[in-house]
Parts: sequence; C-alpha cells; structure tokens
Amino acid sequence: MTTPGTDLSGLGWILDENILRLPHTLRAVLLSADGLTAASSEGVERDMADRMAAAVSGMQSLSREAAEFADCQESPWELTMIQYTDGFIFTMAAGPGTFLAVATTADADVEAVSYAMEKAIDRLGHEMSLPARDSAGSSA
Repeated sequence: MTTPGTDLSGLGWILDENILRLPHTLRAVLLSADGLTAASSEGVERDMADRMAAAVSGMQSLSREAAEFADCQESPWELTMIQYTDGFIFTMAAGPGTFLAVATTADADVEAVSYAMEKAIDRLGHEMSLPARDSAGSSA
C-alpha cells in the first residue's frame, strides 16, 4: 500500500468531503488489502473501522476468487457491492493494495455513490502519491 510507518489517518477529511456529503451515506473507511485501517470518515470509531477493514478485505478477496464465474479471471477487480434490505456496502479498488469501503442506507443513489468514490479515490491517490487505479485490484 505505502511504505511501512506511513500514517494515512490524516486523509479522513477526503472521505468526509467526498463521500459523507452525499445523502444517505453513513460512513467510509480506507483500508489495506491485509485488513488494516488506513483512514476513516468522521464519527467512525477505531474498533468499528478495524472490524470493517478486516471484513472488507475478506469480501474483496472472495470477489476476486469468483472472477472465473464471470470469465473475468484476467481482469482486475474493481468493485463489490452488497445490498441489504436497509442499505449497501460498496468496496472499490483505491490503489495498489488499498481499498475504499462505503456504507449507505437503502435510499442512497447507487450511481452517485460510485461516482463519489471514484472522485475520492482520485484525490486519495494524489495525496498518497499512488498510481492510477486501472490495475489496482489485480495484485492485492
């Protein structure tokens, strides 16, 4: 993701500004492929962020393993969306070994959330000096 010891926790403001401004968006977490929290949006307690980072890391890994079912085993993973009766969780590749997870209510505009996540990832990549996300999910 980044060099050891790099503190990304100061990037939560990007999540607040780009994600939480959307109606029906609850929280966002930036995490590493190994399930560690890098940054979180306002109001996310560290314990919740760490549990979500571990869960999302596993979901992303399972999503990549399922690529064969869609004849996409050579394509980089980009997005996983889980729908519940009362909401959604979106997980998107954010850079090499880095992912963005966003939780929303069921009333969220799925297209607007996805677009805002892409914009936040562009901004995060610039702040973290990461390359573009076009192959971000392939080697996580």
